[in-house]
Amino acid sequence: MPRRPSLRRALAVAATLTAVLAASTNAAPAAEEPAAAAITTGAVFNDPQGTATEQQAIVSHIRSLVRQAPAEARVRIALYVVTDMDFVNELIAASARGVHVRIVLDSTDQNDAAYARLVSALGSDRGANSWVKRCANRACVGNAGTPRMHNKFFLFSRTGDGDDVVVQSSANLTAHNTQDYWNNAVTVVGNTGLYTAYVDYFADLAASPDRETDDYYRMTTSGDVKSYFFPRAGTGDSTDTVVEILDNVTCEGNTTVGTPTGRTVIRIGAWDLTREGIARKLRELADENCWIDVVYRHMSSGSTASLSGHDRIKLYELNQADGDLIHSKYLLVEGTYASQKDTKWVFTGSPNYDESSLRENDEALLRIKSAGIHDQYKNNFVSMRTVVRGY
Repeated sequence: MPRRPSLRRALAVAATLTAVLAASTNAAPAAEEPAAAAITTGAVFNDPQGTATEQQAIVSHIRSLVRQAPAEARVRIALYVVTDMDFVNELIAASARGVHVRIVLDSTDQNDAAYARLVSALGSDRGANSWVKRCANRACVGNAGTPRMHNKFFLFSRTGDGDDVVVQSSANLTAHNTQDYWNNAVTVVGNTGLYTAYVDYFADLAASPDRETDDYYRMTTSGDVKSYFFPRAGTGDSTDTVVEILDNVTCEGNTTVGTPTGRTVIRIGAWDLTREGIARKLRELADENCWIDVVYRHMSSGSTASLSGHDRIKLYELNQADGDLIHSKYLLVEGTYASQKDTKWVFTGSPNYDESSLRENDEALLRIKSAGIHDQYKNNFVSMRTVVRGY
């Protein structure tokens, strides 16, 4: 005769099931995956005289983008100097969760510790998903003179809710660049043409062996943005990209932007201004009734001579005597550019206004037509100008 199940056992099982169902009913709902953060086009600036948060604004922005990159996304970075180990660890963590992290660094000895940490974690096999490359001869493309891989850009195939994200900055990721230098970074989201141009340039920086040419110069226009990549061969003003940019400026005829009388305003924030053709062209534009404002760290004697003593040119030297240095390299046009009146433009990137940035180095420059972004830069310009001694 078969044994009947124990009544006590049956009751115990029923009680257990009841308890489980009750716990499931009363428990808090499982946490949902966080929504992808909104990634927007716009500019970020650090303030070396501000709080720790304000000093870290640029690196915090870039770290946030790395943190939000999902598995299988591609992050490509070209940097002259990186010593920020928190940022390095952020990259390593991204790679560990399946992000493809690819980095090109200048060969300067300033980034030895970071390079060693990155290579230890990511390796240098460019057939792998993640890797780091150090240029063989300081620059990866340029080979004239004493070239540097002087870029500071960050590319994300996907981060947050944004695709094809380009960040162009003036900042190296070092303590000096956050605590002692004024820098900028601009983010452009969803412009596939611009993103592709930068990815193609990055591929040439990452090539093995190094490309080594003295004439890499190329430009790509995509909507309201344009990229320029260097070095550019040539001599004199006829092949100076900044002089060519200034050739497109018209000084009068505006009705809604510029000075109260409709004159175009040019504002320059520069680490170095030693290409004297730029200074001569600025003087010429001032003679044509443009207004010129320049905040700078260093200027050659010839440039100073061209820009001094003019009623419509104002010079503001921002150096360590003021507490901090300007490390940005940007040019703003508020007025008429390329025959377009009442417009606002930003030219920003890694190139200084010196000879090596034009003729020798691996560099990237970005042009943006945008009133909103221009005004972000204008506000930053005014902030820097305000701290200059005697202003």
